[in-house]
Amino acid sequence: MSRNSFKDLEKINIQGRANNGAEMHKKNIRANINLFSFVSNIIELYIPRAGGVIKYFDPSSPDNTDKRSKKYPNK
Repeated sequence: MSRNSFKDLEKINIQGRANNGAEMHKKNIRANINLFSFVSNIIELYIPRAGGVIKYFDPSSPDNTDKRSKKYPNK
Protein backbone atom coordinates (compact mmCIF):
# COMPACT_ATOMS: atom_id res chain seq x y z
CA MET A 1 0.00 0.00 0.00
CA SER A 2 1.37 3.42 -0.94
CA ARG A 3 1.71 6.28 1.49
CA ASN A 4 -0.94 9.04 1.33
CA SER A 5 0.80 12.39 1.05
CA PHE A 6 -2.44 14.29 1.78
CA LYS A 7 -2.63 12.70 5.27
CA ASP A 8 0.98 13.76 5.89
CA LEU A 9 0.13 17.25 4.70
CA GLU A 10 -2.85 17.31 7.08
CA LYS A 11 -0.64 16.29 10.01
CA ILE A 12 1.86 19.03 9.17
CA ASN A 13 -0.96 21.56 8.88
CA ILE A 14 -2.40 20.54 12.27
CA GLN A 15 1.02 20.81 13.92
CA GLY A 16 1.54 24.26 12.39
CA ARG A 17 -1.82 25.43 13.72
CA ALA A 18 -1.06 24.13 17.19
CA ASN A 19 2.24 26.01 17.30
CA ASN A 20 1.22 29.27 15.66
CA GLY A 21 -2.56 29.26 15.63
CA ALA A 22 -3.32 30.54 19.13
CA GLU A 23 -1.16 33.63 18.80
CA MET A 24 -2.52 34.37 15.34
CA HIS A 25 -6.10 34.13 16.60
CA LYS A 26 -5.33 36.40 19.56
CA LYS A 27 -3.83 39.00 17.21
CA ASN A 28 -6.87 38.85 14.93
CA ILE A 29 -9.28 39.21 17.85
CA ARG A 30 -7.34 42.17 19.26
CA ALA A 31 -7.31 43.84 15.85
CA ASN A 32 -11.08 43.37 15.51
CA ILE A 33 -11.71 44.71 19.01
CA ASN A 34 -9.56 47.76 18.26
CA LEU A 35 -11.43 48.36 15.00
CA PHE A 36 -14.84 48.15 16.69
CA SER A 37 -13.62 50.41 19.48
CA PHE A 38 -12.46 53.00 16.94
CA VAL A 39 -15.76 52.89 15.04
CA SER A 40 -17.78 53.19 18.25
CA ASN A 41 -15.69 56.19 19.34
CA ILE A 42 -16.34 57.91 16.02
CA ILE A 43 -20.07 57.21 16.30
CA GLU A 44 -20.15 58.40 19.91
CA LEU A 45 -18.36 61.61 18.96
CA TYR A 46 -20.25 62.68 15.84
CA ILE A 47 -23.78 61.25 15.97
CA PRO A 48 -25.04 63.33 18.95
CA ARG A 49 -23.80 66.51 17.26
CA ALA A 50 -25.50 65.73 13.94
CA GLY A 51 -28.94 66.71 15.24
CA GLY A 52 -27.68 70.10 16.37
CA VAL A 53 -26.05 70.77 13.04
CA ILE A 54 -29.22 69.90 11.14
CA LYS A 55 -31.28 72.03 13.52
CA TYR A 56 -28.89 74.97 13.06
CA PHE A 57 -29.32 74.97 9.27
CA ASP A 58 -33.11 74.47 9.37
CA PRO A 59 -34.70 77.91 8.82
CA SER A 60 -38.11 76.77 10.07
CA SER A 61 -36.78 75.82 13.51
CA PRO A 62 -38.22 78.04 16.28
CA ASP A 63 -34.82 78.47 17.97
CA ASN A 64 -33.14 79.42 14.74
CA THR A 65 -33.08 83.18 14.51
CA ASP A 66 -30.66 84.69 12.06
CA LYS A 67 -27.48 84.14 14.07
CA ARG A 68 -25.23 85.35 11.32
CA SER A 69 -26.83 88.79 11.17
CA LYS A 70 -26.02 89.38 14.85
CA LYS A 71 -22.39 88.62 14.24
CA TYR A 72 -22.06 91.19 11.46
CA PRO A 73 -24.70 93.87 12.09
CA ASN A 74 -23.42 96.28 9.38
CA LYS A 75 -23.69 93.75 6.60
